[in-house]
Amino acid sequence: MFTYQIVALIISLVAIIIGIRQYKNESFNLLIFLSWDIIWIGVIIITFYPNITTHIAHTFGLGRGLDALYIIYAIFSFYVMFKLYNKIEKQNKRINDLVSKLAIKEHEDDD
Repeated sequence: MFTYQIVALIISLVAIIIGIRQYKNESFNLLIFLSWDIIWIGVIIITFYPNITTHIAHTFGLGRGLDALYIIYAIFSFYVMFKLYNKIEKQNKRINDLVSKLAIKEHEDDD
């Protein structure tokens, strides 16, 4: 076993344990918990069977397995950024609505 495989295995197992703790503390909902675990189990699988990425790359017409990982990572990153942006915008709208309601209520109470 190579050093990178041991390190990747340890990091992945720690991440899975963190995910389990977050789920038990109700910081993660079931969908986030399952997504988190699937990603880290995928890392473990790729660590021990790196040729899988080559097969994925050839399926999509790419030359190397690492290229496939980069593309998957980029797509996933943009998806996460999009979801975070939407959540931030919803939160901003809720804050603006709340501030407006409080200002109106405070103005009514002053009268």
